[in-house]
Amino acid sequence: MTKSVGFIVAVCGIATATAVNAASPRLDHLQPQGGQRGTEVAVTLIGGRVGQEPQQVLFYDPGIELKSIERIDDNQAKATFAIAADCQPGIHGIRVRTATGLTNLRTFHVGTLPEINETEPNTEFEKPQPIALGSVVNGVITNEDVDYFVVEAKEGERISVEVEGLRLGRTFFDPAIAILDEERFEVAASDDAPLLLQDGFCSVIAPKTGKYIVEMRETSYRGDDASTYRLHVGKFPRPTVAFPGGGKPGEEVELKLLGDPLGEKVAKVKLPETPPLDFRFAAEDENGAAATGLPLRVVDLPNVVEAEPNHELDSATRGELPAAFCGVIGEAGDLDRFRFAAKKGEVWDMNIVAREIRSPLDAILRVRKASGEELAGSDDNAGRPDSYIRFTAPEDGEYVADVVDQLNQGGSTYAYRLEITKPRLAVDIVLEERSQFETTEVVVPQGGRAAVMVTANRAEFGGDLNVAFGALPEGVTHETVMLTGDYNRLPVLLKATPEAPLAGQLTTVTAELTDKSQPVLNRFRQQTWLIRGSNNVNVWSHYATQGAVAVAQPLPFSIKIVEPKAPLVQSGSKDLKVIAEKKDGFDGRIAVRMLYDPPGLSSHQGIGIEPGQTEAVIPLTTNPQAWPRDWKIIVVAEADVNGTVRTASEFATLKIAPQYLAMAYPTVATEQGKSLDYAIGITQATPFNGAAKVELVGLPPGVTTQPQEITKDSTEVKFPLQVAADARVGHHKQLYCVVTVMENDEPVVHTVGTGELRIDAPLPPPQTAQEGTPATGEAS
Repeated sequence: MTKSVGFIVAVCGIATATAVNAASPRLDHLQPQGGQRGTEVAVTLIGGRVGQEPQQVLFYDPGIELKSIERIDDNQAKATFAIAADCQPGIHGIRVRTATGLTNLRTFHVGTLPEINETEPNTEFEKPQPIALGSVVNGVITNEDVDYFVVEAKEGERISVEVEGLRLGRTFFDPAIAILDEERFEVAASDDAPLLLQDGFCSVIAPKTGKYIVEMRETSYRGDDASTYRLHVGKFPRPTVAFPGGGKPGEEVELKLLGDPLGEKVAKVKLPETPPLDFRFAAEDENGAAATGLPLRVVDLPNVVEAEPNHELDSATRGELPAAFCGVIGEAGDLDRFRFAAKKGEVWDMNIVAREIRSPLDAILRVRKASGEELAGSDDNAGRPDSYIRFTAPEDGEYVADVVDQLNQGGSTYAYRLEITKPRLAVDIVLEERSQFETTEVVVPQGGRAAVMVTANRAEFGGDLNVAFGALPEGVTHETVMLTGDYNRLPVLLKATPEAPLAGQLTTVTAELTDKSQPVLNRFRQQTWLIRGSNNVNVWSHYATQGAVAVAQPLPFSIKIVEPKAPLVQSGSKDLKVIAEKKDGFDGRIAVRMLYDPPGLSSHQGIGIEPGQTEAVIPLTTNPQAWPRDWKIIVVAEADVNGTVRTASEFATLKIAPQYLAMAYPTVATEQGKSLDYAIGITQATPFNGAAKVELVGLPPGVTTQPQEITKDSTEVKFPLQVAADARVGHHKQLYCVVTVMENDEPVVHTVGTGELRIDAPLPPPQTAQEGTPATGEAS
């Protein structure tokens, strides 16, 4: 069953609509982790609560359909995947939906060859596991483990070996592979490869007929039960890069497949009209299809292919902008040049695309006048090896772009695209993580609500935006606010009717200018952190252009905000009241917090509605730079109902306002035991009704005073300070006032300061002559 947004298949079960039996399911791994296209595969889904009423699998890519899913036990479910014969080989993101939630994203891997399992013992070179030259071996590398497999090949046949290890996303597993002959001489070996990053491949022509042993291990001979692998062994083609690396949407492109041991091949591919985030082409011939496709760019630019020789200024390949200039640094020291015309003041973005299409090229890009004068240059771009220049033409005329390798290396696979485009209005959109490194999914309870934060970063423009979700499950709607031009975060509230069917949906998030004056390129991307290294460095992640939304069983509680009737001022404080409605049978603790804090506001994160209670207050404080405006706020709630469940309040308005008044504090001094009046000047900004209470705070030990009252007409407030004989001596610089104005029967609390009070010790009394001591001037 295919939905219009994403590719989702479900097996309907009986849903319990009145009780929550489970929550927050998790998917830890799959057994097996992949399957051959054109087959049906029985997959065990393993993870906390994933077996409690499993109902649906959400597939992020086309080509896989769910035939059935059923419970094994609370933490396991059995599913049958039908993989289409034309399914793209490689990585496919999935989530499992149960009656009460969505799992995290994991990956299922599609291969092109029959699947088998590793069989121990196979750790000795002399006793390898025999396999057919045309198999995918599913295995595991434990500590100091080495797995050996033997195949038979004829002289001149291609032997291709590729491993999926790190890319399975289970653990920090760095595989190494080798092809050895019967005398244990190495025919080929691979640790990392530009095409596969920390996974590797070998593809060679068999030098003679006979047996070949494939060695599989971890680079440093480490491993554990999570160090699983999928080892593809066959005769399939294994080019490493496709030239020219892409084309226009919907266009049929002729590709040169570079890097295969049998030589360069040509293939044609029709590019999709709507480009996915990671479009790949799997090379295929009479010996099979490659285990991993070659990445291609799908961009609306004409390709301009280099014409050699083009290393001199006068022989530079010509093209008209915008364009994608495509070339190969074919040998060490090679230099490619392209010539184009530009008018004075024109701005062009110049991007080298090499590593993105898995080329080994580490490019340096330079821009020159036609005379040869260098105008700009770039090596890396924001830590990435591909180069970027924003070029503004200083005058009408012709210009030349140079492309070289940073180490003056080159070869038949050192392909690249130099994409030159006008800057374009774009917005980068993400669903914010609830907690760091945890991808956000949206689960809306029947008859309830869920809330998420969206970040929308504008590129090349400003202005107000309307942000919206795409397709949602039946019975689900969303509500949001306009994103003002000076801010990049906004809350989104999703609601499900009580009758909404239990279902899941992949969707996207889009943004457009409120006045629709110009089109905006939307770049919604969601990162799932699968493997992190030391210091939480991203090692392997899955990226998707869709988020996941599901309807789940109703919750045994709901919450609402008591909307404030008075503002929260800058450098102020307020208690935000939250009320819970608990259904019969539930009296657990409900943790409540603000979905987000507007700029300059801080909210307490440890508040809960305790058992036996139905209310709580969340303390809010602001600093002097808090943004004064009306903010739409949401409170989210979590509880343990056999796992974490979440809901949200409706929107409420919180007004942040400038302080109603300012105060001018004098610097005064006194002595221990000497009281004084401390007068503070007042400048009124916002009139208020009635009397306001003013408290002087921060007095040192031994100094006391009483609260005072002011009105909107007051220009001064005077505090009588009682200074004890033992009051603390010193400069006391932390005096401030807490001013409480009552508005609509609610306190508007200001913190206004600061002032200084110096307390000195009294001077000692004059010394008198003691008896028997000669007076001054008296002879002894």
